[in-house]
Amino acid sequence: MAPVAAVLLIGGFVMFLIFGQASNPSAVPAPASSPPAAALTAPSSQPVTTPGASPTVLMSTGYSPFAPPKTHQGQGPALLRIDPTTGEGLITLTHAGNANFIVTTVDATGAERDLVNTTGRYEGTRLIGSNNTQITALRIQADGAWTATTKPLLDAQVWNGPTIQGQGDQVLRLDRPIGRHTPARASHPGKGIFLVHVIGNGTELQVDAADTFTGEFLLKTGTTFVDIHADGPWTLSRN
Repeated sequence: MAPVAAVLLIGGFVMFLIFGQASNPSAVPAPASSPPAAALTAPSSQPVTTPGASPTVLMSTGYSPFAPPKTHQGQGPALLRIDPTTGEGLITLTHAGNANFIVTTVDATGAERDLVNTTGRYEGTRLIGSNNTQITALRIQADGAWTATTKPLLDAQVWNGPTIQGQGDQVLRLDRPIGRHTPARASHPGKGIFLVHVIGNGTELQVDAADTFTGEFLLKTGTTFVDIHADGPWTLSRN
């Protein structure tokens, strides 16, 4: 009987350990091992580069495209990204190639607007931007070397005499705003487009001609700038 009693005693002790610990509310299971930190962090997205003959992308960080003036140079087609900008400024463009030279502005919505659309060599200054449009990039189609210089409106060529002559696209700043309606004359002896806008309290097209033109237009009260879009030489005169 002694061996049987010993067995029963040992078995009862084991059962006590098992059921007694399981019913003990203070018993806490060992925590599971924590996953490595890398498993908690989603992998970062990687930039994707699309192969092919896409235009060069020129990045520009932290500058206003109007002030101070800044010049970019390139060769062939390109997308020139600039910080989103509001307001108006000037851009002077040159092209030394022989084929199409097309420059458009790209705004924050993706809409594009022509600045220059010509063939061969080019040098001229155009207005860029407006008070309600954010320009984010310039798309350039070219076959040769080009430059793009952005600058503020106050850097426009000053018209401070009775007569001024020029060639191609140009923006003129009057030496002082027009105090009252003033007659002026324009001539364009070459071929191609010839547009003259006067800019003051608003913008108004005063001359819209093709090829040779000689005639009068009006510098309205408040006119501060004159925007000329031309394919050839021109002359403006005022009293």
